[in-house]
Amino acid sequence: MYFQDLGEHTNTLVSLMGLFAGVSAFLLWRLLTRMEKKLDELHRLCCDCRQELGERFICRYEHEGEHQDLWQAVNHHAHDLRGRVVR
Repeated sequence: MYFQDLGEHTNTLVSLMGLFAGVSAFLLWRLLTRMEKKLDELHRLCCDCRQELGERFICRYEHEGEHQDLWQAVNHHAHDLRGRVVR
């Protein structure tokens, strides 16, 4: 009698497990598609930023005469033992 009751509930248990597996698969798919959209947006923002860098910063040679002393200090300096800049 016990096995007969278990057999009657087996179909219900299998159906519920299938339903939960379907819901889990749907939620996983939704999570992955949202993550893909966010990664695409991040990639687009990074690429746009890289393309704008050339426009946002001044080329070194455009103002060579105006900033010669600054470039000289940046490119031709040394440090003493304490780490301070020595020209």
